[in-house]
Amino acid sequence: MRAAREGDIGALTSHPELVNIRHEGATALHVAAIEGQLDAACWLLEHGAMLDTRDDEFGMTPAAWANEKGRQAMVDFLLSQGAVITPLEAAAFGKLDRLQAFASADRSVLTREREWGSVIHAACMWGRIDVVEWLISEGVDLRRRSRQGFTPLEIAERQAADDPRHTSILLEERKREIKRDCARIVELLRGATHAS
Repeated sequence: MRAAREGDIGALTSHPELVNIRHEGATALHVAAIEGQLDAACWLLEHGAMLDTRDDEFGMTPAAWANEKGRQAMVDFLLSQGAVITPLEAAAFGKLDRLQAFASADRSVLTREREWGSVIHAACMWGRIDVVEWLISEGVDLRRRSRQGFTPLEIAERQAADDPRHTSILLEERKREIKRDCARIVELLRGATHAS
């Protein structure tokens, strides 16, 4: 785990049999992903790491761990390697093309509720402007409340008003991006809500 965290390929090479061993419910690929260690992630995958393993505590894949910290290059790398994502993750990761493909196959993905809401709630939480714009154009319910009781607008307002609290482990640069992009999303949603 230390080798994955630090990107120490030499140490990883010493113990290839440990590639998929779990420590505190996660694999070395989870650790490399959240720390943005692209070389380590590549080595782990070349040596049999399971790309879509979900951790024991949150049920998240390495790609989702990378997104939680704001490691976009790692998210993109893991997706290029074939990582499987859900519609909610597509919205959270800002992968509009994937979300559109899901919706083309089954339109109900746009309204399905998960722990933190639907795809519009996820896009607002992560400041994904292009996803929000597309969802507005698709006529999703902008007044729908998440299980926690928040509309998409309220989530965006909260993220824009302070350090994004729902995404607490993010890198500072990514927090600033979310704050900025959520401020734009607030304006989009206010305009769309008043128009409907």
